[in-house]
Amino acid sequence: MSVRVETDRLVLRQFSVGDAQELHDICNEPYILKWMPDWQVPIEKTKELISWFEKQYSLATKETARVMLAVTLKENGEIIGMVGIGNKKEVDNEIEIAYFISESHSNRGYISEAAKAMSQWTLKSLGLDYLIAIVETDNYPSQRVAEKCGFKKIDTRMIHNSGEAEEKPFFYYRLYRE
Repeated sequence: MSVRVETDRLVLRQFSVGDAQELHDICNEPYILKWMPDWQVPIEKTKELISWFEKQYSLATKETARVMLAVTLKENGEIIGMVGIGNKKEVDNEIEIAYFISESHSNRGYISEAAKAMSQWTLKSLGLDYLIAIVETDNYPSQRVAEKCGFKKIDTRMIHNSGEAEEKPFFYYRLYRE
């Protein structure tokens, strides 16, 4: 499966190992690490992760998926973030959307545009009944993104998320296929 999604301003495309430095730089911004501390890894680990992503694209199904896409500006191809879906073992292996954007490109609607396009692609292409998002209760920007994309807050769950020392509360959202 080859994945490429275009919006008015963005191209969501598969990663290649040549993207490692750009992704690594974004992942090491304090703005990102505040919410995703486990993404701070050496560049070699970023390359390994992208190689793993590349192998996962063709394996995505309704039951098991890991599709991580570079969020790029249509005008110049610059990588400004990432959006993806994958099974979340901490919530009964449901398929979750995750997203982040470089601080220098935040508050311009880019990641909402990317997340909405990815959500629509996922529900249609994989035939899911719904997609989930889990968001820390104090991560207001991410909550706004989920809500702009049509996700509805279902409840609050205690989750031991990767990179964290202990369980903490997360808002659990769902977006249903129309």
